[in-house]
Amino acid sequence: MLTGGKNVIPHAVRDVADAAAAFSARIGPDRHFDSQKDVEEALEECCTPQNVTVIGLTGSGKSSTLDALAGEYFCSRVSSEATLIRWQYKPNPAPHTHEWVEDRFYPSDSLLNLEFWDTIGLEQPAAPQRLKHIVPKSDAVLVVISAKDGNEPAIWEYLKTLEERLHSRMVLVITHAELLPFEQLQALKEEMRSVSREHLGVQLPLYPITPAGERAGEGVEALRTCVQEVLKRSPLTDRRVERLLLATDRLLEEQGKVLNELHRLSKLDSGFLTSIDREIDRIQLQMEEEMPARLKAYAQYVQDCVPRLGKKSARQLGRFLSIRRTMILHKLPPVIDEWFYELVKSGIEERHAYYNKEFLNICQTHWNHVRPRVREQWDCDIGEFPAARLQADLEVYKERLGRSVYMPLKDFGIKPCLSKLFLDQEDVMRTELKLMLVMVILGALLGSFGEHGAGFACLGVALVLWLGSNLGLAWMQYRLSKQIVSAASEMSIAIDCGLRTPLYEAMISGLSDYRKLYADIRGQVAGGVEHLTPLLNARYDLFYKLTVQKHRFRI
Repeated sequence: MLTGGKNVIPHAVRDVADAAAAFSARIGPDRHFDSQKDVEEALEECCTPQNVTVIGLTGSGKSSTLDALAGEYFCSRVSSEATLIRWQYKPNPAPHTHEWVEDRFYPSDSLLNLEFWDTIGLEQPAAPQRLKHIVPKSDAVLVVISAKDGNEPAIWEYLKTLEERLHSRMVLVITHAELLPFEQLQALKEEMRSVSREHLGVQLPLYPITPAGERAGEGVEALRTCVQEVLKRSPLTDRRVERLLLATDRLLEEQGKVLNELHRLSKLDSGFLTSIDREIDRIQLQMEEEMPARLKAYAQYVQDCVPRLGKKSARQLGRFLSIRRTMILHKLPPVIDEWFYELVKSGIEERHAYYNKEFLNICQTHWNHVRPRVREQWDCDIGEFPAARLQADLEVYKERLGRSVYMPLKDFGIKPCLSKLFLDQEDVMRTELKLMLVMVILGALLGSFGEHGAGFACLGVALVLWLGSNLGLAWMQYRLSKQIVSAASEMSIAIDCGLRTPLYEAMISGLSDYRKLYADIRGQVAGGVEHLTPLLNARYDLFYKLTVQKHRFRI
């Protein structure tokens, strides 16, 4: 089932915004934050339904396409030849865009976070004027073309009038696909792809479906998956996420200023802990500057493992040609892929443990520098550096980083590459074995009929084939190793992109835990304002989560 609205906004983004909005009440019910309303409005906007619009000629199957996406029969019951119909789950108090828009309501789960726009035929003179208010604001636009009508110039002439930014939201849909034989349907698809490139400069996604009849449902699931992806990457969604994150950032900044002011009023801080926060900020900047070098080191390690992957794969072919080895060859790629993942994972974790040790040394040096200053400022001792407490948290993120290697390797496609190479080698080895068996059987038959010379000759040919095949096997092993190294030449780029966010998240988490150590000290010293300690810890957590999401969306 299609989902839209708040369901396509990442849960982590909405959770941190909800928590930041609720955090204001914990600071004080009488406190006013200017950005509070901005966050609430941005959250409300993220929950507004997304729009799915169908356009096409009259009778092309627009309403049936919406029914197929929803999995229920309700859109095609109503004719939209003279007006635009907006299908909603429940009445919307907002006024109509124009008098020719008709609102209809249907209790379908598919409409919980979506609005379906069923439009008039493009061949009607009023269509361009009416659609110009709808199509640009749509998150997904389905261009419906009937297989019995084929390519209609009116459709492409209209699409040419739309802005290029809308192309990423468009999907071509061929309805009544069951009316055409397979060959004609393929020819129509190729023709539509060609026309799309010619008129729009881009090849739009194309899906043939059968929304009704005996073969109803064919192609619908693939179309539904494509539309769901279009909704997820909608520019309108990106703008909503950006607005929500920026509003949350401003709100957390305001909340931080209030908390700092409370400490200042307690007459126990006097800017001392603020100066410590700034020192930790400088440590963070230094670590961020070193981040590209660390990513490069991780990527280089993975790239250095590729030759070992090639040699490991080559050895799996065996030293000598055998039937048993040939029969299990297709089962080896998943085993090799798992071995390579464990090799990379252990190496990444080992290197990250080294960086964690460096981080602990930096924190301990800073702690030892702060300790006498605290004794002088407040006449109290903060104790020895709690290395074990930080080490436990760092170990958790070390394991997470190791697991994060899996997705870049999977997306890179090393396993399908291994499967293809091994299947190619398997075909060659099977052919050689078949030739040898044929020669052995032929030699035995000739020997049984008294043709001993010819029989021994056939056996000799089989022996020569076996020896030649073993020499060829050695060459195949060498070539396979080189092919794998060549195919994985750009794996370092995938690792660099895949580990960027997890590595940044681990760094921010470590610094956040280190900051909390001073928040505990602040609570111990503040005496009458002990309630600020959990608030400070909660704000550090929110700030950390927000920073990770901003980095994820490059804001």
